Amino acid sequence: MTTSMTSSDSYSEFKRGWYIVLISALGLACGLGAIPIYSLGVFTKPLGDSFGWSRAEVQGIYTWMTIGNLIAAPVVGWLIDNKGVRQVTLVSILGMSLGFAALGLLTGPLWSFYVIAFFTAIIGVGTTPITYTRLIIDWFDVSRGKALGITLAGTGVTATFLPSYASWLIETYDWRIAYLGLAALPALLAFPVSYLFLHDREKIEKAQSETKTDRTKTKKVPENSHEIMKEPIFREVLKDYKFWAMNISFMLVGVCIAGCISHLVPMLTDRNVAPREAAQIAGTIGVSVIVGRLGTGYLIDRFWAPGVALCILTLPAISCLILASGYGGIDGAVFAAILIGLAAGAEFDLMSFLVSKYFGQKKYGIIYSCLYAAFKISAGIGAPLFGYSFDVTGSYDIILYAASISLILGSLILLTLGPYRNIYK
Repeated sequence: MTTSMTSSDSYSEFKRGWYIVLISALGLACGLGAIPIYSLGVFTKPLGDSFGWSRAEVQGIYTWMTIGNLIAAPVVGWLIDNKGVRQVTLVSILGMSLGFAALGLLTGPLWSFYVIAFFTAIIGVGTTPITYTRLIIDWFDVSRGKALGITLAGTGVTATFLPSYASWLIETYDWRIAYLGLAALPALLAFPVSYLFLHDREKIEKAQSETKTDRTKTKKVPENSHEIMKEPIFREVLKDYKFWAMNISFMLVGVCIAGCISHLVPMLTDRNVAPREAAQIAGTIGVSVIVGRLGTGYLIDRFWAPGVALCILTLPAISCLILASGYGGIDGAVFAAILIGLAAGAEFDLMSFLVSKYFGQKKYGIIYSCLYAAFKISAGIGAPLFGYSFDVTGSYDIILYAASISLILGSLILLTLGPYRNIYK
């Protein structure tokens, strides 16, 4: 536990940066890291019924978004490290909104959906945690975990309401109107607020002259750090086993959590749960994502983050066993969804925090973007992999049992990271 953290330090940081947290939370709630993953399950059957596509083919839309993320993420990471966040974010918000509107206007074939999804992800990657967590890392130190937790809880709000919102649009109108409804969220909510209030740190510091003094005053060295090193250049990071351990760990976890989230609605409807009720159960993931974000942020400010990760990221292994067995009926499904949400809420908190603690802030954008891209690859694989397993075997049982093992293994790998590093510029 880092006893150097005091309530006055935390209060000082939040006093000068509270609006950064709120803007970032709203941006993430309406961003590419939330809307696709929490809506795709609702669209799976309607798109399949409309075009005769298999579940794996429909879930491939998310895979192509992931490929777009993979290509664009390191570029965006470099841009925000060198040019700032504001312009990248504003362009990405508008581009993402146009991309989802285009999906609602398509009439086929399948490849056209993949192309639009791919380019939507490329231009929209600036709405992901790559940009918004950079703001938080710059402005918060002793209460960094808490600030990250609150910011990333924005995606939990999306997870809570988006499945029911999309399901209502589909049932009331059709899936095309539902995509237009998704496009409206970033355009009408995130863009105006970001345009008016989101500015790069240098401009904010000019308006708040006490920032540098406060930042120096609150800078602490965590007690559980013993390795002292200069902030690494990127080629040194690529030779560091900690970087690759993080990548492998989050990929093993990400493929499972993404698969469970994107297929939860069809898993439940296959067990004769009504579509609206299944969407409501999926919505409980959102509530637990918020709890996971906030709880993880609180814990990693006080305890060794890899240990916290082991406790939280293994929870969906229980969910996989419940969903495979059907144990507990509706109540069991709700419990499984809650555990999935807790882990989903912890992922980006942990990723952001670990990068800052083991590699520093100077190259945070490019380092985090590489981990984010790898994580999105795994998430993109997870959705169609679960769909393929269903198409081949006729059930989700085999893939769920395999996922439970992968979740445990991925969590254990983080324990090899060791104590935090004391990094200086």
